[in-house]
Order: sequence, then structure tokens, then C-alpha cells
Amino acid sequence: MTARETAAIDTELGAADATKNPRSVKRQGILRGAVGFMVPFITGLPFVVQGVIPVTWGEWLFALSAVLAVWSLLWCILSLGWDTRLRFDPHFLLVPAAASATLMWLFVYLFPEVRLVVLQGWFVVLLFGAGLASLKQVLVLSTFMVSGYLATLGVLASRGESISWHFEIAMVLLPFSLFVTFCGTVLERLRRERVEMKALRKQLSRLALTDRLTDLPNRRHFDEYLHRHSALCRRSGATYSVGLIDVDHFKEINDSLGHDVGDRVLVQLAEIVRSHLRQSDLPARLGGDEFAVLMAATNAAEAGVVLSRVLHAVASHRFSASRLRPGQVTVSIGVTESNGKEAPDDVVRRADTELYAAKRNGRNRVAVSAQWASPGGQGDDDPALS
Repeated sequence: MTARETAAIDTELGAADATKNPRSVKRQGILRGAVGFMVPFITGLPFVVQGVIPVTWGEWLFALSAVLAVWSLLWCILSLGWDTRLRFDPHFLLVPAAASATLMWLFVYLFPEVRLVVLQGWFVVLLFGAGLASLKQVLVLSTFMVSGYLATLGVLASRGESISWHFEIAMVLLPFSLFVTFCGTVLERLRRERVEMKALRKQLSRLALTDRLTDLPNRRHFDEYLHRHSALCRRSGATYSVGLIDVDHFKEINDSLGHDVGDRVLVQLAEIVRSHLRQSDLPARLGGDEFAVLMAATNAAEAGVVLSRVLHAVASHRFSASRLRPGQVTVSIGVTESNGKEAPDDVVRRADTELYAAKRNGRNRVAVSAQWASPGGQGDDDPALS
């Protein structure tokens, strides 16, 4: 499949995935993260009021202000599009996780009595990376989190807080590290499954838009692309042409030589059509022995010249199939041009009319709609296109 055909199909797939806006997904993640950090403040407020948690109002307000400032900054980064510059963080996952770790260090410093609860909150942060974070990223982020946690404990110890380092290392950090490794393994598996499922969906979608025998775009893809391109041309005033190609006496080839020979003829014919078209042209197999070509920004006379090369290439090609003589396989081609106002189905119908005119006039020729033929007369009976 050529770059043009692949790009057209990728456009088709992109339109199907348009409902999943990556920026919208990132914004939702930031909002959920901000809400997640606000929940402890709201649920812990009654305990602060009653004095159950030894926290001053100043410490509580300072921590709340830090949360609002950090998540507002992350939201601004998204709104200004600065996240697109973070090539190392395409999903905008690592930076919010690092910011969350920094906030947790602050909570440990301000509220050392609940530091074990704060440390457990790290696993909630990791859940936001489900399907996206790799094992390596989880380990790097968790190492960053633990390093800051130990540094914060060191600061607390220096100001007189009672810190049992044996307990912190043996009973807290070792189990924490083991569980982080387990979580990272699970998240890595989810990430790989997500990548595989995404590739599988793309492959299945591509197969749904591609003819299995010739590897050309199929009728469904051609029709959808034609309707989209036609709407674009109506808005811009551009023109396009459609050519229909049909193998002459293809039934006789199938009946006399077998369908396997007929299939090989179609495969080689698809290669001839593809190789003689321009990058801007989109070929497709409509079904059976009928092919179509959409030629953007091309009038019918120009399309007739291009497709006449295809016709002569087919007639002179030595098909690698048993008992097929050179010149035994020929095609008839009908060409027409959009007038910029009609429906694309009407354009295809007129091309089909020209195709049957070519067959009536002896086959192995290109028939161009008379109203768009060049002044030299590239019409149904033009020997230059026969």
C-alpha cells in the first residue's frame, strides 16, 4: 500500500477516534488528581476542628494553598499547551506524579503523625498511570518519592522529631518498595495489553478499509473518502475526476483458466494501476474486476491522459499466469469530472456510463465525458485513448 493510500486510511481511522480527544483526557486526569488531593482536606476538617489531629489552622491552610497552587499550575500548563514540549512525558503523567510526590513530602513535614497514611496515598497516584506507565517509570517515580520522603524525615529528625530509622526502613520502606515493584509489574502488563489492543484495533480497522486480495482501498473506503473529498471541493471550488476501470472479458478468463489465475490477474492489475498513478490519486478495488480512481485537482481531460497510460500498460503487460498471451488482458475505462455541485454518487454514475460507452465502442479504450473532453477531442472514439 502506498503512502497516499496509507495516509488516506489513517485519516479515516483518525476520524473514527476523534471522540477520544487527548487533551480532554489529560484535563480530566488533572481534575481527578486535584479532587483526589482535596478529599483528605475535606474529610479531615472535622478532626482538625475538634483537635483530634494536632494540626494548626495555619498549617492546614498552608497545605491547602500548596495543593491549589500546584494543581492550578498543572492546569495552566495544559491550557497553554506547554505539555506538548515535554517529549519525555507525552501523556502528561510523569510531571503530575512528581508534583504529587512533592506535595506528599510537604504533608509529611507538616503532619508527621500521619506520614504512613500519606505514604499509602502514593499507590493511588500510581493508579492514574494504569495502561500508560511502564515498570521503569513506576520505579523511577517511586525512587523519587522515597528519596524525598527520607530527606523529609531527615529534616524532621534535625528539628527534634522522634524518628526510628530502623522502623522506617525495615517496617515501612522495604514493604513499600516490594509493593511498588508489584504495582509496577501490574501496570506494565496493563500498558503492554493497551498497546497491543490499540495496534489490533488499528489493524482490524485497516483491514475493514482494505481489499484483502489486492491490498488497495476497498469500496467502503473509496465511497467515504469520495464523499468527504467532494464536500471539501464544494466548499473550496476545486474540481476532481473519477475513473472506473473494468477488465475486458474477465469472466472468460475465470471460466477458461480458473479463478486462481483470475485472482493473479487482479493482483498484477492493481500493481499496474498503482504504479502509473500519481501520489495525489487514490485507487481502489470496488469489487470483482472493477477498480476506481479518484484524482484530486484534476479535470477529465487530464485524468484521461493519465488513465490512458494505465490502459496501454495493461495491454502490453505479460501477466505471470499460465496460458495468458500478451494483449489478452485489456481494460476499459470511463472518466468524468465533477461539476462542483452534484452529489459524488452522480459523478460515479456518469463515469460508469462512460465505462459502458468504452465497452460498446470496442473495449480496450478510455472514454471521457464529451462535455469535459479537451479541444482536441478526447472523447469516446479518440484513437489516442484506444
